[in-house]
Amino acid sequence: MAVKHKNLYLYLTLACFLGIILIFVFDGYMGVYDTIVMDNGQYQQRVEADQWQTEKYGYLAMMMVERGGRIDFNYTVENHRFSAYSTDIKVSLYYGQEKLADLLTGTITAGAFNKGETKWSLNASNIVPQDYPVEQSYNLHIIIRRGEVERKINININPSPYTAKAIPAPPR
Repeated sequence: MAVKHKNLYLYLTLACFLGIILIFVFDGYMGVYDTIVMDNGQYQQRVEADQWQTEKYGYLAMMMVERGGRIDFNYTVENHRFSAYSTDIKVSLYYGQEKLADLLTGTITAGAFNKGETKWSLNASNIVPQDYPVEQSYNLHIIIRRGEVERKINININPSPYTAKAIPAPPR
């Protein structure tokens, strides 16, 4: 005698629906994501994990600062995995292809489903060469290397707003 499974299709449908939900969770949520918050004293800019994709969004992360100003950086790594995450991080400052300085070297660690963060600052007054014209902006970039991941941020140091100009004496 054949056994009829009255709710077989209901169970198969529920199993497929649960499988689709699990695919979205594991594909869209699981992983390691990084975010940076840059603050120049006037405003903050936040660059989320998916905004680092230059080919998709068509721009690089950028921050402007006045001469003599400072930018504070807060770099956060969110670990959405079942195991702890730890890797070396190196933050370097470049002018063109020339490396000017290492701003930060160390290790960043985040527990399972937790965050790890590191902070550093950049003083614009220490970077611009003394003989560089005050009426021109100075463009740099920061490269953040976290394991195999490399992120790039453009830094634009604005020209001095008020330059001293010689005023000729009136004719007599």
